[in-house]
Amino acid sequence: MKILANDGISDPGKKSLEQAGYQVITDKVSQDALANYLQTHSIGMLLVRSATTARKALIDACPSLKLIGRGGVGMDNIDVSYAREKGLTVINTPASSSQSVAELVMGQMFSIARFLHDSYKNMGSGDFNALKKAYGKGVELRGKTLVIVGFGRIGQALASYALGAGMK
Repeated sequence: MKILANDGISDPGKKSLEQAGYQVITDKVSQDALANYLQTHSIGMLLVRSATTARKALIDACPSLKLIGRGGVGMDNIDVSYAREKGLTVINTPASSSQSVAELVMGQMFSIARFLHDSYKNMGSGDFNALKKAYGKGVELRGKTLVIVGFGRIGQALASYALGAGMK
């Protein structure tokens, strides 16, 4: 069966699918040409991220389509209920970005606590004594209280990092 990974796919992901007997196509097809491409090439599975949409018109135009997969958490770019009504399998990767998002949040908290962005922008001034005075008063995250709204995968991963940094 042919798979179009329209928004890209990692090399290990592509390799795994090919080893399982699938033909993986990584052509980037514009949204306007997508229905025609899927029909012309008898694509059975469409893999998307956030750039490509799979709406009712696309689903109706592509009877060979059996599965729509979303590399990511949200599926707002896919008409999920309609696709399922038409007998298509719709899947996503809900845990794929939990660690990445938690790490990004921690990185941003460290950056804010130490004025990293602003100090980097002002490095060109060359007045390092002024920079030291302006940015030397950062705060430690250890001992600070972090409120996490929602305690799903991302919230739990963030809590783990925050506890490791000594936060409450």
